[in-house]
Amino acid sequence: MPHGPGGERDTGRRRQRVERKMIPPGTRAEPLAQDVESSERSQIETTDARTSPVDEPDKPLAQDGESVERSQIETTDARTAPEESASTKESPGFNSGVQNVLTEEMTERFMRIMTSHAAKRSNNAAKVRRESVNCCNLTVERDFCDVDDGSFRSSKARIVAVRASPSVVGLSSFSDGKRIRVCSGCVIASNGSSDTTKILTSATLVRSLSTNNSVIPDVKIKVCLPNAHILDGSISMVDFHYNIAVVEVNSDQKFPEAVLVSDVIKRGAVLALGRFYDHGRLMCAQGEIRKQASSFECSELLVSSCHTTMAGVGGPLVKYNGQVVGINFYGENHTPFLSTAVIIRCLDHWKSYGKIIRPWLGLIYTPVDMLPLRVLEKCTYIDKGFYISKVAKGSPADVAGLCVGDVLIECAGKVVSTAPELGALLLDLCNKQMESYTLESNMTMEVVVRKQLNGREARMTVTADVLSGCSYYSWYDPLPSYNDKKMATMRFMEYY
Repeated sequence: MPHGPGGERDTGRRRQRVERKMIPPGTRAEPLAQDVESSERSQIETTDARTSPVDEPDKPLAQDGESVERSQIETTDARTAPEESASTKESPGFNSGVQNVLTEEMTERFMRIMTSHAAKRSNNAAKVRRESVNCCNLTVERDFCDVDDGSFRSSKARIVAVRASPSVVGLSSFSDGKRIRVCSGCVIASNGSSDTTKILTSATLVRSLSTNNSVIPDVKIKVCLPNAHILDGSISMVDFHYNIAVVEVNSDQKFPEAVLVSDVIKRGAVLALGRFYDHGRLMCAQGEIRKQASSFECSELLVSSCHTTMAGVGGPLVKYNGQVVGINFYGENHTPFLSTAVIIRCLDHWKSYGKIIRPWLGLIYTPVDMLPLRVLEKCTYIDKGFYISKVAKGSPADVAGLCVGDVLIECAGKVVSTAPELGALLLDLCNKQMESYTLESNMTMEVVVRKQLNGREARMTVTADVLSGCSYYSWYDPLPSYNDKKMATMRFMEYY
């Protein structure tokens, strides 16, 4: 409360009287009754001061109010203090001593609180770390869907997706009790009489995280069916070169089989489908097949503009008539897919020979219509064919006379324009070779190229080697994103 003129002097005198009453025992000689009377007198004076008129209402109120409250507190402490001796003698510097004692007590109490808080924080952090270790077994690959915007195109896409959904499944791989990857797939064979269902997916599902071309040790497969049932699966076929795999499950239920197109589809609107393993929901993304080269090493890949996630790897890419034209992989800026024209031939090889037989030419090529403009400008032939960008020294292509800059126009008497077409043709030639000869036999084929030096066509014979088991494409398989950091952050926010 504010005071009138001279209020500061009255307050000072009252404070001195209160301080005299708080002098420790042994410094005062007056009896306790005098202390009580002095305390009551101080309390009455404090009350009178609180009710004094206000002469300067414009001055701040905080300082005087705090002084009065402090006087009340100190007076109460003096009244309830044990027996003390009375003395009218003032103790210089005692007020600062009391403040120091209070400051030390508050500091000590504050340190105890902070120590307790730090211990609790440390225990909670240790608990978060323990829980995050247990939870890091679960991947948090995101799902995807872009057909719920209400547009006419999305409405049509939703109908196609629902009709194809009975053959779309979700898969997950486990090892040593930990979940490794999540993928999608589609049913390609379902035999109700034998209770066996075959599912086409990506070899990414079982590819080891430490090595590029080996199966995860002691891998276990779980399959989420369209009816949301989870069944155990087993690997019946895996090929790391083309990054494809087949998983078998035992089920007495017959599922619709996806229709795989045997020809290469070069253009058109498509849908990337998948099924999220965690909740079993259907995923769908719209897009179109682009005339664009993939950034992957596999030259047979095409690219679509569908935006998917790692959870969609191995899922089918379908046309609007419901037919499957490829299986999807994951790229950061695009969605590459392997044409079913190549997949069907790989499955035939595996069924006949227990492995996929393919020739090795020793060259790297790119379709002419996918070349960058700076490279296309230097080509001697810009119609159809494959621009040869690299030839391995001593390879069948090098021995035959093919050079960098040449354009491959024909192979085995057929004009090819896309990489999947050439890949499917080479697989067919290998199949014919295997029907007549043994696996160790070399395969010969005639090719027509447009030479870089003079622009003339040249017919050559290439004696191709059968690809050895240790030669594979290199695949970009991003490591699964585990949720240990995310879980730890979420739990930390719960505690604080």
